[in-house]
Amino acid sequence: MTDGAEPVPEPLRDLLLSRLPDSGLTPSAQELLRELLPDTPSRGTGRAGPVYLRSVTATGWRGIGPATTLELRPEPGLTVIAGRNGSGKSSFAEAAEMALTGDNFRWQGRTQVWKQGWRNLHHGADPQVSVDLTFGDGSDPATVRRAWHGEQLADSVTVVETPDAAAELNDVIDPEELSLYRPFLPYSELGALINGPLSALHDALSEILGLELLSDTDANAKELAKSLNDTVKARDGFTTTVLRELAELNDPRAAEVAAALGGRRPDLDRVRTLLEGHTVADDNALARLRRLAALEAPERQAVTAAIKRLRMAAADAEDVRHSSAEDARRLIGLLEGALLHRRRHPETVDCPVCGAQGRLDQRWAESARAQVERLEHEAAEALSARVELAAALRDLHDLVHPVPAWLQADEPALVAIWRDWAACRTIQDPRELADGAERAEAVLGDACLQTREDAALRLAEQDGRWQSMAGRVAEWLRQAEAAEAADDRNKLVKAVRAWLRKVTDELRDARLKPFADQSQAVWKLLCERSSVALGSISLAGASNQRKVVLDVAVDAIDAPAFSVMSQGELHSLALSLFMPRATHPSSPFNFLVIDDPVQSMDPEKVEGLAKVLDLYARHRQVAVFTHDTRLEEAIRRLGITATIKRVSRQTDSVVHLVPVSDPVSQALDEARAIALDVNLPQDVADRVLPAMCRVALEAAFLGAARKTLRAAGVGRRAAEEKIAKAGPLTALASLALSVERGAVLEALAVEHGPWAKVLIRQVNGASHQAAVQVGDRKELVRRTERLAKAVQAR
Repeated sequence: MTDGAEPVPEPLRDLLLSRLPDSGLTPSAQELLRELLPDTPSRGTGRAGPVYLRSVTATGWRGIGPATTLELRPEPGLTVIAGRNGSGKSSFAEAAEMALTGDNFRWQGRTQVWKQGWRNLHHGADPQVSVDLTFGDGSDPATVRRAWHGEQLADSVTVVETPDAAAELNDVIDPEELSLYRPFLPYSELGALINGPLSALHDALSEILGLELLSDTDANAKELAKSLNDTVKARDGFTTTVLRELAELNDPRAAEVAAALGGRRPDLDRVRTLLEGHTVADDNALARLRRLAALEAPERQAVTAAIKRLRMAAADAEDVRHSSAEDARRLIGLLEGALLHRRRHPETVDCPVCGAQGRLDQRWAESARAQVERLEHEAAEALSARVELAAALRDLHDLVHPVPAWLQADEPALVAIWRDWAACRTIQDPRELADGAERAEAVLGDACLQTREDAALRLAEQDGRWQSMAGRVAEWLRQAEAAEAADDRNKLVKAVRAWLRKVTDELRDARLKPFADQSQAVWKLLCERSSVALGSISLAGASNQRKVVLDVAVDAIDAPAFSVMSQGELHSLALSLFMPRATHPSSPFNFLVIDDPVQSMDPEKVEGLAKVLDLYARHRQVAVFTHDTRLEEAIRRLGITATIKRVSRQTDSVVHLVPVSDPVSQALDEARAIALDVNLPQDVADRVLPAMCRVALEAAFLGAARKTLRAAGVGRRAAEEKIAKAGPLTALASLALSVERGAVLEALAVEHGPWAKVLIRQVNGASHQAAVQVGDRKELVRRTERLAKAVQAR
């Protein structure tokens, strides 16, 4: 197993585009996919790395009061920072995380109460945390410092200092990469990796696999599909509304539009035609109203004038008929007849009427022709009256029209009136015609006027409502056209999403395999003797069904992962998933900060953890914070190279960091420092020094107890359980010496001398009394060291 995944694959965008020609997608679908691909986010200006931690400094932060610096070697290697709970060790881990990210995972999703302990209670100055960074590319180191100037956690300012000048955080650290390859693992996150939403774990792994472009593209496609479906739904809903409104409109156009809309597939072309002004057939009601509104009645002025002319002509003709002009006209007729007879019979001079002889001679003819000329002048007036009467009669007849054919079937009352008017055309008597036409025209004109007004009013009412309805139909048409286009486009979206799912499954499996292989290798080291086996790791589901599928078996029988694992195994699983992500070859961060990973782990897993840390520390800077001495012991027992530093917290949150080789030596060094402090009051020494000596002896007897139990064939887990139940110093000594607890002091006196018995009573009394008289401080420490070394040598 290596400490990282496979080399970074080619950019996913390029890979997708290169596969498009063979995707089976239509050209339109391929173009849509290109549109859906999100823009590749530009990275920040952070340095390329690798980034190492050179130191972490905290002032007034959490459990640290005065400024204290944790020095680290900025190179690959394992550093263990150990200390009791409350010693301030985790404050360094949280300080580094806060300095670089501006947040702590332990507070995410918590109430404000959880965030109230960030300011140290014993230090009055403004809190401050900082990290010194070095870069393996040879660029200048940088210090990232976050300082608070207010009462709230958010009241902080970050300053980045380089040898040349101040800089921005983005100039040295890319925040996106810091989130993606997050090198911090606090204890609270161990549980969150497993107990949190499976979709969050899915997204974290997808992101580290570089598949976010696929998920983002699918998200864009899904959003587009929703928009297109909304367009179709809007059309469908609006269709129902418009059909209801059309049904309420008594208009033939509305009925025809409703017929075009109401089918399974609306006839958009027919709707367009109707909206462009094409009317329905002539025999429908709307056309009838239009004809009635344009109905032409007899022209009253012309009819009145014709009637007046007829009446005048008739009166003139009547007057002439009883005048001399009429007589002259008649006499002219007689004379012209006689002259015609003489021209035909010139030899005859006798009158053919009265028989008078010789009367029609030449003299008579000349006299008759003269008389005709005189009488013709008198008869012209009578002839003119007859001609005018005939013309007036004809003109009035010409103004009388028959009933229009289109009117006969729809307006019976008006047709009856019109027929009275049409009958006038058959009347020849001038006076009868004039009187009849006058009456018929008056009635017909008024009827036509009323008909036109009624039709125009009804037409205006229908056209007004139709104009409003036409606007609604036009809006529907726009929505229908958009929905039609949306249906076509949605087919492309479905094809694109189907292809994306296929490619996603393929690439996800291929890219996840190295990650899963590394997680399995970490799991095997951590849980070498566990009955739970971790198999393949896969990502499944989409949208809100995203999840991580873990192939877990218990004694070769498949089982649900989380339900069969102990808390220690769950934490081991979380570490197995964290390590490949944090150590991905694309990460610029060549350091890991892990806080309290030992909790809930049995001894075998602690030993496996030591092996895992050692493996990664060969190529990474690994800083582990722990209060559990078992990790230190496992490191020593396995011969792992590591730097171990002990954290102790004194009065007023004064924190000290010292390198140690083992817990006994550390405790003795601290006790020796107290014994040599000439300024320390005796009463304080009486309280503190025995307790510190007791810690050194407990550490010595703890190691001896483990050796004794293992030599007796007790398994590691059972041994740790016995030790955990033992508790006090004498109980640990009884396990180490294999004697009853009540016989411990006598056994020590036999093996080492009476002074050992006295020493145990003296340091053990520190836990029961306010103070113990220590006398010679140096002598107490020397006797403690003598007994501790002897116990360790057993």
